[in-house]
Amino acid sequence: MKLGARAYFVFIKHLVSYLLLLIIPITVLTLVVNSQFVDKLQQEVISGNLNSLDKVQSAMDDQLKWIDDMTRQLLTEDNSFTPFLISDHWGYKTWGITRELKRFQRLSPFIHEIWLYYKDEKSVFTSSGVYTVPVLVNQIYRFGDMREKELLSYFNSPDKMTVLKTATDQQSGKKYVRIFVPLYPNQKHSDGTLVYLIEEAAIQQLMSAYDESAGSTLIFDQSGQFISGIQPESGPPEQAVRELVQHGGLADNQKVELGGKPYYLFFMESAVTGWKYTTLLPVNQVLRKVEQAQQWYLYGVAALVLIGGSLIYASMLLNYRPIHRLRKESMQVWSDPDRNLNELDTVRDVLQLLVRHNNELDRHVKEGAPAARNRLFVMLLKGDYEQIDEVLDYGKKIGFPGIGGSMRVVIVQLPAQLEANRLPSIAQMEGLFPGNGRVYGVEHFEADKVIFFLGGITGVQEAEETLQSFREALYQLTSCPVTVGAGAEASLTDIPQSYLEAQTALGYRFVQGVNRVIMYERITRSAEQAEYPVLEADELQRAIREGDADSLSAHLSFVLSYIRTVQPPLIVARGLCFEMIRLINGMWRELGLQEESRFGRYPDIFSLAQLDTLDEFEGLITAVSADLCGIFSQKQCAQLKKPPAAHCSVEAIEAYINAHYDSCEFTLQHMADHFGMALPNVSQLFKDKSGQTLLEYMTMLRMEKAKTLLGTTQLQLKAVAEEVGYYNASSFIRRFKQLTGVTPGEYRSSCQKAALQPGNSDTSAYS
Repeated sequence: MKLGARAYFVFIKHLVSYLLLLIIPITVLTLVVNSQFVDKLQQEVISGNLNSLDKVQSAMDDQLKWIDDMTRQLLTEDNSFTPFLISDHWGYKTWGITRELKRFQRLSPFIHEIWLYYKDEKSVFTSSGVYTVPVLVNQIYRFGDMREKELLSYFNSPDKMTVLKTATDQQSGKKYVRIFVPLYPNQKHSDGTLVYLIEEAAIQQLMSAYDESAGSTLIFDQSGQFISGIQPESGPPEQAVRELVQHGGLADNQKVELGGKPYYLFFMESAVTGWKYTTLLPVNQVLRKVEQAQQWYLYGVAALVLIGGSLIYASMLLNYRPIHRLRKESMQVWSDPDRNLNELDTVRDVLQLLVRHNNELDRHVKEGAPAARNRLFVMLLKGDYEQIDEVLDYGKKIGFPGIGGSMRVVIVQLPAQLEANRLPSIAQMEGLFPGNGRVYGVEHFEADKVIFFLGGITGVQEAEETLQSFREALYQLTSCPVTVGAGAEASLTDIPQSYLEAQTALGYRFVQGVNRVIMYERITRSAEQAEYPVLEADELQRAIREGDADSLSAHLSFVLSYIRTVQPPLIVARGLCFEMIRLINGMWRELGLQEESRFGRYPDIFSLAQLDTLDEFEGLITAVSADLCGIFSQKQCAQLKKPPAAHCSVEAIEAYINAHYDSCEFTLQHMADHFGMALPNVSQLFKDKSGQTLLEYMTMLRMEKAKTLLGTTQLQLKAVAEEVGYYNASSFIRRFKQLTGVTPGEYRSSCQKAALQPGNSDTSAYS
């Protein structure tokens, strides 16, 4: 199919965008060259330095504002000192105030230490301890401009914030800026003073973080007093800059001459604090940058053309390839030949289609959930499965992953005359069960009974208490007598036996009365129940495979004789009958006999529960025997009409299976027809000689070929399934996982990972 330009819309759009990426920068550079390059670059230098100075000012304003906010939190809003100030215990008082000062000091790494002085106190509280004034100024700190007298003067006299110029502490050799803040400055007098010690190194570090210029940056307070700065050795004299700032009338940028050298002066004054900020940059330094920029301009244009062309090529390869692959794979899922869509529209249409299909599938699943649930539990009751894993997988698929472990079957008997509008639903009755156990209900074929599967509850006593609470709740809901019969706790494979026990327990309501819970374990202790007769299962299976009606009749006669002689309880007779039926059903599945061969006459677990007399049981066994003999006779007669093979050996059977196992049309019955023998006879011969069944051997061959295809090809799973003889990919995936423990997709991934490892050429990850 020929695709138009519309199909490559995204490709064309990316191509145009990449070309613009190349054209726009070149155009901008051309305009810059045609303009007054030097003047514009000088303006950029001026703007950059002003911007850096503005950042320094903003950062310092933030720190000073933080000090102001901290003062307010310490003394007014937070009011965290009050419990300690009013205390008469000096130790508690000093500990509390010092701790609070330390906590606030840690909030700002800009502040080295906080002092707090109250006029009625003899000591100064600091964030590191409590000291008298002489100790503080003579031993802890020693500033040349702040001895004991000066410090007391600052403590007692200020009525507004006072900033002392940077001074060196003779004890540590570090320089500090000291800010004195009176307590309650809005009142007529101050109760004390807060002092913030800020290390000059912290101010310079903050300035270095924002100041990108290589000149001198100086900070002065509102009175023109020098606070701190960053200044190279060849910078202008500090005194000359201070006089210039104190004189006033400075513009934000201008040329000045200091010490006989021309400078660009950048100046700002904070509207919040009144502090003044200056940056001085030598003029020759600015011009040198302009000259360097002019030189690099030519190199930049050439490099931009080269890099821009390379980016276009690389972007087309990297960006469009995944989109093209996604569109190609989307078209394999679905495409409309009448619509010439671009890449994104194609993917969007496929996603919308998948969403519609998914919604439709969800709707079908929800609509079929009740029927699927009933089918799951009927499978358990009838034992109608080959392996219990099939039931567990089916339960997960329909939303019942909790099916598992031991369970017991419970049958609830409601009055037959209960009105339909008073009959609670199964969901309502499930909600009446107390405790943390798992309970699932299904309809009984009798209208006045409901079957429940009860799991997660162990022990007769706990189960009986749970069922008693359920019965009382149901009795209150319906206002009618409720009888509950419970079978013994059993594994999933023994659920049919538990059902028969529950049915038997329910039958004891004739003796024990209605509106009660009847546990099978309670009634079987008093009845000397006979043990099940030991059936020779291998001989019975052999008789079925060989179609030996005489041997089969002998085994059935033994059962009838046992029943007439021993006369076991009804539960034993029912259980024995069901075990026979389950054995025969298993043989049907193994030998490939069709469902229609059963004539619809074989009983299931529900009809077995209705047997009331031994005569009925004898009639049922006789009917089963007659049907089986008739079926095997028909198959043997059909096989006798065909000429048998000259020689049928295990080697010949293996050769035939090896030649045909990967065909979806191949069946074991076709193979038996080829050798002119009955399928049961071929099966028995093969198992006796090889030790495995025909089905096991055929499945082994299919799985080995599937492993080879998964490890060496990229065929889709559906194609792999057909290559090994499976029409249904889901059946193939389920069977593969049962035998290998992993899905085909996981097996293929493991083979690919193993192939990528150095020195490893073996693509098989699982045996």
